[in-house]
Amino acid sequence: MLNAFEENLGKILVRQGLISEANLAKALEEQNKQGAHRKPFGSFLTEKEYVSEKDLLKALGIQFNLPVMELKEIVIDPAVLRLVPEAMARRFKVIPLYLVEKELSVAMADPTNIYGIDALTNQTRCQIQPVLALERDIMAALEYNYKSQSRPGEDSVTGTESKRLEEAGKEISIVRTVDGVFLRAIQEGASDIHVEPGKDKLSVRLRVDGILKEYYTFTPKDQLSIISRLKIMSQLDFSERHKPQDGRFKLEMGGKEMDVRVSTLPTYYGEKVVLRLLDQQKIQLNLEDLGMSSHNLALLKTMISQPYGLMLVTGPTGSGKSTTLYTALSAIKSEEKNIVTVEDPVEYQIPLINQVQVNPKKDLTFATALRSVLRQDPNVIMIGEIRDPESGQIATEAALTGHLVFSTLHTNDAIGAVVRLVEMGIEPFLLAPSLLGIVAQRLTRKICPECMENYTPRKAELDRLGIPEATTGIKFSRGKGCPACKGSGYRGRIAIHEILMVDATIRTLITERAATGVIREHAVQSGFIDMRLDGIRKLIKGMTTLEEVLRVTKGL
Repeated sequence: MLNAFEENLGKILVRQGLISEANLAKALEEQNKQGAHRKPFGSFLTEKEYVSEKDLLKALGIQFNLPVMELKEIVIDPAVLRLVPEAMARRFKVIPLYLVEKELSVAMADPTNIYGIDALTNQTRCQIQPVLALERDIMAALEYNYKSQSRPGEDSVTGTESKRLEEAGKEISIVRTVDGVFLRAIQEGASDIHVEPGKDKLSVRLRVDGILKEYYTFTPKDQLSIISRLKIMSQLDFSERHKPQDGRFKLEMGGKEMDVRVSTLPTYYGEKVVLRLLDQQKIQLNLEDLGMSSHNLALLKTMISQPYGLMLVTGPTGSGKSTTLYTALSAIKSEEKNIVTVEDPVEYQIPLINQVQVNPKKDLTFATALRSVLRQDPNVIMIGEIRDPESGQIATEAALTGHLVFSTLHTNDAIGAVVRLVEMGIEPFLLAPSLLGIVAQRLTRKICPECMENYTPRKAELDRLGIPEATTGIKFSRGKGCPACKGSGYRGRIAIHEILMVDATIRTLITERAATGVIREHAVQSGFIDMRLDGIRKLIKGMTTLEEVLRVTKGL
């Protein structure tokens, strides 16, 4: 006779059309003939092929209200596997799948295995959430996964596991998911995609007009598959999860060809991936398109027309430094000039310019590349970034020996770049005669032209910018928010700048190691316009908002 559990299982099988009433009765009769040694009814049905193992599992899922899972589609995090010792997993024929907070999902074939669930609870100190899977699939997964965990080095990845991750990253559903993220990023005009593992979700944020916003969330079980897909696209090492990696690839989507720079970083909850999207068609290669004031544009043209000397562009990551340098190079390139760049990475390919990609793994650093470049009879050299004293020293010496040198530096403002170079070990008596000038910049969001409105600023707003209240007729602008800007009031970005031109007095001050305040005082007397003032002028012209000017010039 069937017990209540088996009787209910039989009814579910019939109701789902997985077995006929006649076959159920026949199976029951055959099983009763086995007497006291009879097998569990479900096992008997599959053994005699009255139902398939998958159909039985489906019925069990309905009976216990549990999900049924294909284990071959799951990539299991090694950290989750280590929660359950292999011996225990084999004893109870289970395998841990993923952990969300204190709830551990575990695949098992027998949902009535109360002893196994209790043992897992005591072992892991987690709440166990059963997930149904075929017993043979569980045992195969045990062999496959725990074998990959039996390896020297606690967190290394074997070739077998690397292959498994690669296969997961090639699954159609994951490919479509990642492609969907890229398409959305392109449609939104995003500059960066951030894929960030968290405690209970995988977050995907897009940087649009300089601001990060969450657009997608995925469950932790998708984390390794999505990151594996990104590694496949950028040809990164699957076996390395605990060291940063950098890569790149080209992407054609949405009618655009994008150059994608990829950076991975190990974090507490897994690898974070940041992807920078570079639109080859979007780069502005005309000086007039840089958004500079007529005053600053004239200063820039003066610097890049010099036969030799060092020009620096400073600002934080993502402030448009590379765009300014590429535009300057494009403005002066010709068949008569030998222009060579040393970059990491090469962001845009420009005709008539010889571009060198730094590769530290092959001992091609900025310093070693620059030494070789100086033997190539260059007229103009562009150094992607002065990162260390050695590259700074070479750049300075190249500028002193008849070369026009462009480079970038990470400082808050133009005058701070002088101090930074001296701190790096560049002797002031060498820096002073080599330096032409320094451009500092930030990117501020532009007001959406579709919903722009003018308004009269309040006294408090004028005070924040240091504008006298007596100023009459002054108007500010803002975006009300509309479908075109998705309610933000902003569309696109424009740069604000400050340019320090190095004249004879400033050269003397640099040589004397004068304080930044002293250099600034002379610069202002000579017509220097700082970024805050440049931003205010663009604010008054209706290009941006008060909030944006204050945001990007905070601390200056």
